[in-house]
Amino acid sequence: MSEVRYGVRQERGGGWTVVDEVTGLPAASDGRDLSGLEREDARDIADVLNRDDRSRRRSALV
Repeated sequence: MSEVRYGVRQERGGGWTVVDEVTGLPAASDGRDLSGLEREDARDIADVLNRDDRSRRRSALV
């Protein structure tokens, strides 16, 4: 099983955030944190970011 760089965590208000597991900070796209998302959206974004990270190419999302 490969390590993942991006994960998701639930916020206190119920939304979800995509988190950079290396820094512990929210991932960002176009200068905006990827937070306040629906769970499925956060998971989908994290999957794309992890796939891009594994293939060592920069994601269009970040």
